[in-house]
Amino acid sequence: MEAWDESLSASLIRWIAILPMLSAVVHGLLIGIVRTKMSARSVWTISLSALGASFALSMLSLFELVGASENEPLLDTLGPWIGGGVGKRSFSAELAFQFDTLSAVFSLSVVAIAIAIYLFTIGLQRSGEIDDESGHRTFAMLDLLVGSTLILILADNFLLFFMGWTGVGIASQLFSSFAFDTKGSARAGATTFVIARIGDLGLLGAMLLLFDGLSRAGAASLTFRGIRGAYRLLEGQELLLVQQTGFGAPDLLEMVGLGLVLAAATKCAQLPLHIWLTNAIALPIPAAALMQSATTVVAGVYVLLRFSFLLESAPGAMTVLIVVGVSTLFLASLAAATQLDVSRFLAYTTASHLGLVMIGIGLGAYSSAAFHLLTHAFMKGLLILALGFVCIALRGETDLRKMGGIGVQMRWTHWVVAIGFLALAGFPPLSGFFSIEELLAFVHVSERAESGALLLIVLVSLGILAFAMGRVFFLIFWGGVRSSGLAERRLQDPAGWTQHALTGFAVMTVVAGWLTPSQFWGDPWGVAKSDSVGHFLVFSIAGAPDPDLVGAPRFELVAALVIVMASGIGISAYRYARHGYRGEPERPSLRIAIETMREMFYIDELYQIVLVRPLRAVSRWALVAGIEQRLLDRVVVTGGSGLVRRFVWTGLRRIQNGRLQSYALLGLLTVLVVVTWMVS
Repeated sequence: MEAWDESLSASLIRWIAILPMLSAVVHGLLIGIVRTKMSARSVWTISLSALGASFALSMLSLFELVGASENEPLLDTLGPWIGGGVGKRSFSAELAFQFDTLSAVFSLSVVAIAIAIYLFTIGLQRSGEIDDESGHRTFAMLDLLVGSTLILILADNFLLFFMGWTGVGIASQLFSSFAFDTKGSARAGATTFVIARIGDLGLLGAMLLLFDGLSRAGAASLTFRGIRGAYRLLEGQELLLVQQTGFGAPDLLEMVGLGLVLAAATKCAQLPLHIWLTNAIALPIPAAALMQSATTVVAGVYVLLRFSFLLESAPGAMTVLIVVGVSTLFLASLAAATQLDVSRFLAYTTASHLGLVMIGIGLGAYSSAAFHLLTHAFMKGLLILALGFVCIALRGETDLRKMGGIGVQMRWTHWVVAIGFLALAGFPPLSGFFSIEELLAFVHVSERAESGALLLIVLVSLGILAFAMGRVFFLIFWGGVRSSGLAERRLQDPAGWTQHALTGFAVMTVVAGWLTPSQFWGDPWGVAKSDSVGHFLVFSIAGAPDPDLVGAPRFELVAALVIVMASGIGISAYRYARHGYRGEPERPSLRIAIETMREMFYIDELYQIVLVRPLRAVSRWALVAGIEQRLLDRVVVTGGSGLVRRFVWTGLRRIQNGRLQSYALLGLLTVLVVVTWMVS
């Protein structure tokens, strides 16, 4: 048994990430090089087999990790990878994977959610909603996205982590421009590419600064364990480049923390870098569900959780996290409450809840932030898939103004979406209630929450979110029928694999919070360490698993959450449940205010004015008119062809003169040159 355990930790962990990547490579070769047409069943078999094996290996590794002494991480080393440097600055990085408590929780969650989304995709393809060619492309990109996320989660060092991070960015960009023949999709892909590069720059800068500081301290390391053991040597170090200029140099750890925050903000669609998610509305439904629940957004949060020990020494970066998180939570909630498109509404709710996660990390509530990220994954996966199926049933309609009264025909879908919305709003005792309430308790007791202002803003934002979700729910499922021809059309609830996937998400949306509530909810029932995930994660991340708030103050906080949630849903029911969409307000001031919130205060348009249009004008003047037309076309192409023509007419024409003596002399010279070269 010991030999089996040893071989498991030494050789099988790598396959958790490698198998989905191999599946993506196989699909890519079949699509791009072999160009063979596979049956849909064969495509499903390859992808599901890889994910099923990854899930089984994750479970086996989890059992061994729990059985190990003090939850020591399991290491799987393939061998040396990259090395260099001289003396104290020498370094080496092995191609190695680690399976600790943090990677265990996230790898299991990512693979489980991905399997459910794969089953939903199979159901859509079997029903004919996705053709075989698009289905094959979708599964190839889904495998790439899942495999890259698992590499990122299981990486043992910064270089391998960066490879997984880049893979997630590539897959996200491919999905953003999935419908590449449309202008909107092409723009979304370009926006995702630019925003992703900003995040790459932040992560790469943090990595280089961290390595340079550790190498100057004589402890160069790229492994996470090595960085955690030596980062204290960086306390008090300043940014060397700025220090040499004679100006006040910033703290090195603060700059590393800010780089990590920048990287996380791009993946989590936080202000002002949210536009890639809200513009990518033409995503395939499975891709949108996976990106907003278990892969792209997880990558952004995971980098902060993995380096939570380092963020503790960067209070400035933590403050920036809180500011970014609370700004995104509040403004994205306002945008969600005024949206007319289902896809944009879902994107803004994702950004707002991830803003709440950012606030938790900024306050040091790392395990609670991870808890809410996990519950949000199940809730958001359920909502995107269910509402996506509704849009498919309406023949691609996503405009809320043209919906209404669908709940009469799609009763099962109606209740499933209701469960998802109530959980996302924080309705007790669904899963979202426990994670949101725990984060609110941390906000209440935090020293950074000055005079209760932060708690008030968070509660108001959650109330607005509850209103937004109630508004969309009633506009779609209640009220009168709005879409032309919808009354005569027969709508049906999902069936088969599609329904099974939604059922699994609905069950987890209900019970996920019960599996690991904070100790405040475990004490009345005599359950020790009820926050099982929080206590499990203390071996890998910093911070306490539970907030220190009990008794009457905790009940008052719960009551405040329930009141704002019920008020938001109640107001939306009063306004939209019976009559549905009533049109835009008549008062110009209200109409302008709603339009401003709907367009997220025109941040995207501001980018267009300040950055995109000037850069486009400069590129047209410098690149198109200057380099392409003047230099390449006129000088290189036209001028070059003129020189060649002149050489032919003046030089070669003299050789090609029809005289035998000239040909003999040319042949003799050629022989002499060849003989001379051979002799030398």
